[in-house]
Amino acid sequence: MSMRKPMHTELTARLVCLLAVGWSAGAAQAAPVISLVESSREVGQPVVVNFSGVTKNSKAWVGVFRKGRKPSRNNAEFWLYVDGTTVGYTGLASGTLSFPESGLSKSEAKKSLASLWNRHKSLLLRERAKEISAKKITLNGNSLRYTQKVFGSAPKTGRSLWISLHGGGSAPASVNDQQWRNQLQLYQPKEGYYVAPRAPTDSWNMWFKPHITPLFDRLIENFVVKHRVNPDKVYVLGYSAGGDGVYQIGPRMADRWAAASMMAGHPNDAKPDNLRNIGFGLFMGGNDSSYNRNGMAKTWKGLLAGLKEKDPGGYDHMVRIYPGLGHWMNLRDAEALPWMAKFTRDPWPDKVIWRQDGVTQSRFYWLGVSKSDHAKGRRIEATVRGQTVNLTAKQTSRVTVRLSDALVDLDRAVTVKYNGKVKFRGNVDRLKSRMSESLAVRADSSSAAYATITVGKDSSVRVNGRLAEDRFLKAGKYRAVLFADDSTSELVSSEFEVSPRKPTLNALRNKDGTLTFTFEGNLERAPTVLGPWRKVNSKSPYTLHPVDGIGFFRAVQ
Repeated sequence: MSMRKPMHTELTARLVCLLAVGWSAGAAQAAPVISLVESSREVGQPVVVNFSGVTKNSKAWVGVFRKGRKPSRNNAEFWLYVDGTTVGYTGLASGTLSFPESGLSKSEAKKSLASLWNRHKSLLLRERAKEISAKKITLNGNSLRYTQKVFGSAPKTGRSLWISLHGGGSAPASVNDQQWRNQLQLYQPKEGYYVAPRAPTDSWNMWFKPHITPLFDRLIENFVVKHRVNPDKVYVLGYSAGGDGVYQIGPRMADRWAAASMMAGHPNDAKPDNLRNIGFGLFMGGNDSSYNRNGMAKTWKGLLAGLKEKDPGGYDHMVRIYPGLGHWMNLRDAEALPWMAKFTRDPWPDKVIWRQDGVTQSRFYWLGVSKSDHAKGRRIEATVRGQTVNLTAKQTSRVTVRLSDALVDLDRAVTVKYNGKVKFRGNVDRLKSRMSESLAVRADSSSAAYATITVGKDSSVRVNGRLAEDRFLKAGKYRAVLFADDSTSELVSSEFEVSPRKPTLNALRNKDGTLTFTFEGNLERAPTVLGPWRKVNSKSPYTLHPVDGIGFFRAVQ
């Protein structure tokens, strides 16, 4: 027998792909409008929404909801502001949004990030104008005042920022105020903004309380957006109680620093693990025996040397213990500044060691964890070799890998291993929304992520924040809704339906006269196009032999 061409198509309520087989020879601006580009769509196809007639409000947004669900951000299957971000920088009278978003090329992502960064800087300058002018940042009831000087000429790549922490501690406010004034005069970098902040409290641990991290994050951001500071040239140093602080926030905030230096302080319970990718200086008077400061300096000298020996690619450090000097080192420690200035932060290092201390963090370099994994002492080691990311996280249930072309080539497949097991292998889209979210969390374009992958102990994997099976809308009835002014006040909506995806069915005639079917779903066979249809108990591919006779075949879900 020979094959004859398919002669029939079945249109029924069931979504099928049918193949017959035998063996024989041969607008103008007006009221708000929202509409969908395609009148019908299947599972696996994006939903493209057009909108127009919108007041140019940057906080107008579009959400996609299952029909019958109460509109809110939490209930949305997808949502974006009209400018395609999750921040809402620019109001648009009309436009088009795709759900899910379309991925960007490398050049498109670079241009998009530059544009987003310019808009984000403008937004922060408007929102923070008063605190920048007053040189006073207040967050959650804690205020950080600061004074500043500027040295040298501004490089083309942007100025450096030196944050210098005063001593004092558990003392009257007047004593700490005097220490603050002294700190502004203490050191003189060759170039950059030299900033002396006043500790928000008058306590012994004033520079490493939980509120210090967000205050310093904001201080750095303000200098980046206002004074063109290069975020990769930020340095921290501190004397006495300020040195205590550097021992703690040096490792805790290492992904913010190019280098850090501790002068005449005590480490308390600090650990040096996180210092792998920055320069760390330690300066101590040999006779500074109060609280065993000099003894602890010698201990840390050994710790840093041991880490460097085991990992020669990291842990650059400089240790000076000056014989005969006490708590005051006669400014011998100023040699730290030119040494520190040689370092430039790498926001995308190929190896990260992250050990949580008593003030836990959600992000460190290109790693992230949820609050459920915030616990002192939990340690993650992460490396990148080519296109493979290796995560060792014995005590952490889930880790998010923040991605950029500075870390891996996002035009190629990426592999993520978690505790030795492959958890993800595939391509990842660069998304505008991921960039805007990254900038919203931290105003730092150098470390902004294009994409994310979240893996953990279980089998679930999230790519750009979504489970793989949730990338596209499931079959069902939905509404696309346009909202005004960051609210749930509906301007207009459009209903649509997503149908189950039609299964595919292909046939290939082989040289031996057999026919090979490849299909999705289940394969069914009937003697006529009208049936009766019976399931073929076989997985794809299925081979049909001439002796099996004439028949009709279809693939069904």
